[in-house]
Amino acid sequence: MIKVLTVGPLAENTVLIIDENSGEAAVIDPGAEGERILKQLENLNLRYIIATHGHLDHVGQVGFLKERYPGVPFLISEKDLYLINNDIFPGFAQMIGAYPCPEPDKAIKEGDRIDFGRFSLSVMETPGHTPGSVCLYDEKNSFVITGDTLFKGSIGRVDLPGGDPAQMENSLKKLMELPDDTDVVPGHGETTKIGIERKTNPYITGNFRVDLW
Repeated sequence: MIKVLTVGPLAENTVLIIDENSGEAAVIDPGAEGERILKQLENLNLRYIIATHGHLDHVGQVGFLKERYPGVPFLISEKDLYLINNDIFPGFAQMIGAYPCPEPDKAIKEGDRIDFGRFSLSVMETPGHTPGSVCLYDEKNSFVITGDTLFKGSIGRVDLPGGDPAQMENSLKKLMELPDDTDVVPGHGETTKIGIERKTNPYITGNFRVDLW
């Protein structure tokens, strides 16, 4: 089961992946409303805390969760470590109620696998929004967690520090190699499918260039 909790003033999607048989779970991008996230984890065996990238609206509650689950590893790309306590603009951390983010227990990279319950998440490096952005693809269960790389009908910003339009174009091409029926769970907005985005997303069909957004 996948639960999407839309949290905080930027309507960020915190994703819970839960194996209902074993009770094992992972939480991805815990950005805001830590108590609400914690309530969803009751009676579950939390195995991982994962961030698709280092922006505060995606890691703002990692510290909160680590206080309560100190033995659960926090995973993120080392390329985004410079962002995990970076306000980006004054007052951002206060606005979303961010906790100080700890160093990761493990840095993840292309090709790593994160296994728990019946899930096996393959790490895809997809820079462009940030240098260390990753997507998490489960081939067997046919879904991909895209963070702020790919949205329904849009993509993540490339004009923030560390953003790179050329890298974003390459990352989008990489995601478009996934099967059409792959469910896309983005960092903001509604879920979609790879096939739908291939046909309708203007940043993929070529109606807009990435570097103009």
